[in-house]
Amino acid sequence: MKSINTLMLVSTMMLPVAALAQDINLLPEGQTLITLSVTERISVEQDTLIATLRIEREDGNAQVLQRQINAAMEEALNEAEGVSEVKTSTGYYSVYQYNTQPQGGRVATVWRGSQSITLEGQDAQKVLELAGEIQGMGFVMSDLSYTLSTSKADEVRDGLMESAISRARANAERAARALGKSDVDIATLDVDAALGYAQPMFMARGVAMDAMAEKAAPVAEAGESEVSLTVRVQAVAK
Repeated sequence: MKSINTLMLVSTMMLPVAALAQDINLLPEGQTLITLSVTERISVEQDTLIATLRIEREDGNAQVLQRQINAAMEEALNEAEGVSEVKTSTGYYSVYQYNTQPQGGRVATVWRGSQSITLEGQDAQKVLELAGEIQGMGFVMSDLSYTLSTSKADEVRDGLMESAISRARANAERAARALGKSDVDIATLDVDAALGYAQPMFMARGVAMDAMAEKAAPVAEAGESEVSLTVRVQAVAK
């Protein structure tokens, strides 16, 4: 676990009341306001896998095209319905028209459309197996990546908060001793949590041409997310 400490000492002999943060009254003579912050951060293995696949079709008739996409999506959703460990949602649905002109031929109007389906779960094997099944239906992989779940991040932050507060108080006491003072009271406390991401590592293979390989599951490997928490305190040294 890494930590960053910053420290600022404010003498009451140097600053007026307005400079003392957060409505702290002017301190009695001989007391000093200590303002400092401590940041704790730790890298945590990502625990949620997200796969996004899409179906793409072309046809000269817009209605036929949309029926094809709808049928493919219904088949994928029916397949996903039997996997309770995986959360499923549908995404962007797009249908548009464009013109094509084969060499030496007439200009033809063609409709192209696509829709995506997203699979999310903490059981990576189930997600990958389901993604492989849906790839076998003609879907292509758009994205495959790991992330850190909110529940796991909150759990990690709880532990960081305790250690950050403990370190902040220890630093305030250390600063007070350097000033020749023996007593420290924490006047204000502010907790700021943040979640960052390390680059996830993953590999994904698309649909193979032979029937046996079409349903082969893609491959993914979890990366790490960095969870950080900053505690800012104002302490009065006496």
